[in-house]
Amino acid sequence: MRLLPLAVALCLGLAATGCQRDDLSQREAKTEAKICTELATVGTAMEQVAALKPSSTVGEAQAAQDNLSQAVAALENSENQLEQIRVEAFRKLLQGFQGEVAKAAANKGQTLEQAATELQVKATPVIAARRALSAAVQCEEPAARP
Repeated sequence: MRLLPLAVALCLGLAATGCQRDDLSQREAKTEAKICTELATVGTAMEQVAALKPSSTVGEAQAAQDNLSQAVAALENSENQLEQIRVEAFRKLLQGFQGEVAKAAANKGQTLEQAATELQVKATPVIAARRALSAAVQCEEPAARP
């Protein structure tokens, strides 16, 4: 699944978002717990399908198929919710960085070198979160600049 790289992206994003961290991490934890439950439900439904025998009725086969379909649909829904939470965390991290850029631009007493140094430090977690999020959705990364 694509969950591990997204988890990395969220962790990096949450580390820099301050007070928003608790709400997003709580939502993520609840959604991950829901995914675990739904994975178990999918496993149970698969076992039910695997337990069908030549003597099973059409009704039993249909019920097993319905249970499996519902379990897979619920799992996909929760995975989509988790991805949305993680993208939201990255978006909030990015918005915070944009605020820092605006502050640096507004500080006329600061040299470009000072602003660049300050912003480089603040950009590092945003860049790492973007890379992790890109990897999680299998985006092609641009070649590194020399």
